Amino acid sequence: MVISVAVIANDSSPLYLSVNEKESSREFDIQMFIYCSLDIVDEKVLGANKTLELYLGPLISDQNFKMFKRLHNAYCNSLSNPFYVPGQLIKSKVLDETAKEIFAT
Repeated sequence: MVISVAVIANDSSPLYLSVNEKESSREFDIQMFIYCSLDIVDEKVLGANKTLELYLGPLISDQNFKMFKRLHNAYCNSLSNPFYVPGQLIKSKVLDETAKEIFAT
């Protein structure tokens, strides 16, 4: 079950965040979990040991590929809006609808 959909910028700032309506009371906890997850990825990528270990572990399963493809297409459509300013929060009906579809699955 998906409880949140997030799009994060290169500098770890959230561009888009949607939380399943059933979990709206825990939105702060979910945001903290997202930031903690980003810290783990940063630690692996920019780690102190500076080895060439690029393997982060299994990030997605093959079954979830279609979900990420739909999300990526909606994200690209949102960025194609001529009024969108790169780096700002994304406000898109298409991305909102896609997130709701993902929550329903």
